Amino acid sequence: MKRVVFTLFVLVLSIMPYSGFSQVTYSGDDIKSLFEKGFYQEIVDQYAGKPRSLSADELSCVAEAYFHLNDIDDASKYADMAIQKSSKSAKAYYVKGMVLGSKGTINQALTNMKKAVQLSPDYADAYTGMADIYYTQDNITLALENYRKAVSLTPPSEKAFYMIGVIYAGKEDFKNALDTFYVAKSKIVQDKELLVTVLYNIGKMEFDIGRYTKSVEAYEELISYFPDDYYSYEKIVQCYNALGLYDHANTYKTKLYEAYKAGQLAATSIADNFCTDQFKVGSMDVFAYERYEDASCRPFVKNIFYVMNNAGEVDSSVFVDYTPSTDDTTKGEYKFAMIKGITRYTFDRAFPVNVSYARLRPYVEDIIIGKIQPTASN
Repeated sequence: MKRVVFTLFVLVLSIMPYSGFSQVTYSGDDIKSLFEKGFYQEIVDQYAGKPRSLSADELSCVAEAYFHLNDIDDASKYADMAIQKSSKSAKAYYVKGMVLGSKGTINQALTNMKKAVQLSPDYADAYTGMADIYYTQDNITLALENYRKAVSLTPPSEKAFYMIGVIYAGKEDFKNALDTFYVAKSKIVQDKELLVTVLYNIGKMEFDIGRYTKSVEAYEELISYFPDDYYSYEKIVQCYNALGLYDHANTYKTKLYEAYKAGQLAATSIADNFCTDQFKVGSMDVFAYERYEDASCRPFVKNIFYVMNNAGEVDSSVFVDYTPSTDDTTKGEYKFAMIKGITRYTFDRAFPVNVSYARLRPYVEDIIIGKIQPTASN
């Protein structure tokens, strides 16, 4: 369970490339400033070629930059050079511990992290590094102990605040997880990607407990950092529809349609359609999806509502079908159909192509509860 929850909670980092703050000028910045801004390639380009002129801590920065660029061999090489330059560099041992941990050499990784703490007892990142290793070993007690130590120091480890929330979530203690994520949000200053991950988790957890206004706040702050995170636009649409604020939802739907037309969604899971709403009808969970394709000269499905039973299986699917006009005098119309088992049911009532979601959803609900009966089946 812990691994599954952790994967879910860090997913945002894997679907959003780090493009934030690229407008910041790095020319003339020293290596520490570059590192704080996340300019890892620039560090490698400017400093890796002159190792003899660098201090142990600067060599450690180069090593960690390589680590963030997934060049583990060079990260290890420069960490070793940093240790050779000064055996008193806590950062060098910390980076070496990260490298060894990534290779699965756990005991040696812990040895280096402990050495870093021994050299610098107030080095919060080293405690976080130890906690990360314990976490991957499912030693949650020691992981939590070290994360808590890391947040008690000055300056604290920003990542540790987040990971404490992840541990609570892994224990399904969602109240404390959410509270901790809010604490993390207030503490994270440097690591904007981590802040975005925290906001994602807050948005998701607030949505799951039905606090849609709070969820919107988190997602809207997230997209202020990553304007091209279209998955968050999708969640905002769901929040506003759940609140009955359909005009607000339409504003963000428009942004998704614009991204679709610009080809920006082609490589995503929302390339053809996106989830617009999640709601309950009796004991059934209903997931509403909408396709980007506009009404045209051929029939197609515009909206799909998946009706899930208590076992989490699809009980039925309700479709909004577009049918073009036969005489070209109108834009065509939408009609409903439902598939349940192997039977397809159709309904006579027609809606114009510009029908609002506010009118469609009540009709879907009436179909699901049987208030509206089909006129034909096959």
